[in-house]
Amino acid sequence: MPINNRAVLIVSGGMDSCVLAHYYAAAGFHLHLLSFDYGQKHVKELDYAERYIADLRARYSQLEIVHDTIDLPIAQLLTNSDSALINPERQMPHGHYTDDSMKATVVPYRNPNMLLQAATVAWNEHASVVAYAAHQGDYSQYPDCREEFVDAFNNLLAVAMEGQTIKVESPFMRFTKAQIARLGSNLHVPFEHTWSCYEGGSSGLDDRHCGICGTCVERYEAFKEAGVPDPTVYANDPEQYLHIPGRADA
Repeated sequence: MPINNRAVLIVSGGMDSCVLAHYYAAAGFHLHLLSFDYGQKHVKELDYAERYIADLRARYSQLEIVHDTIDLPIAQLLTNSDSALINPERQMPHGHYTDDSMKATVVPYRNPNMLLQAATVAWNEHASVVAYAAHQGDYSQYPDCREEFVDAFNNLLAVAMEGQTIKVESPFMRFTKAQIARLGSNLHVPFEHTWSCYEGGSSGLDDRHCGICGTCVERYEAFKEAGVPDPTVYANDPEQYLHIPGRADA
């Protein structure tokens, strides 16, 4: 039978994943955190995941917190993809997260691939919960971050294994990014140890976020709307892309 206080979480290096991990740890769950190297340009995020997970372990030392990074060959399977996240020849679009140009950052079947790995781990460990940090702001761009996808995936799990009792949860599905930032602040999340930028520290940016890709603008906007201090160093001012629907440089 599943152990009700054990969860398998899909985590990137981003602020949403960091808040997700703290959310379940604060609820008393033992955690197996899974990160994925799927050929993303911003693979730098995985280093930041290690940073905030180290902080999480120190804070919740009474819990078992395991972290693994899994190689997922999505980029190898999508050799002709037009996704700017995995195609080195495709320029990253700049602008607000809701711009149509941001559809270029969609990676086909990314979340189903990750969730299936997580469900397999959960089955092996008799965990009852698999979770990821999809939120309201993802709806417009990413089909596999929508509520109907989560419902369909849970149906798939139920059919795939007789007696299936693992459930995929997305507790932030109806949250805005600002609400996640506010929750993270209440949980004393170390936002300085998170990475959002799709440019991934390339082009001489080092540890500065570019400030002009969709995730940088969304991150900046979330902290601003939440009234939470933003520890991020931006190479460019994200303010120029706030509340300008349809504007993009690429």
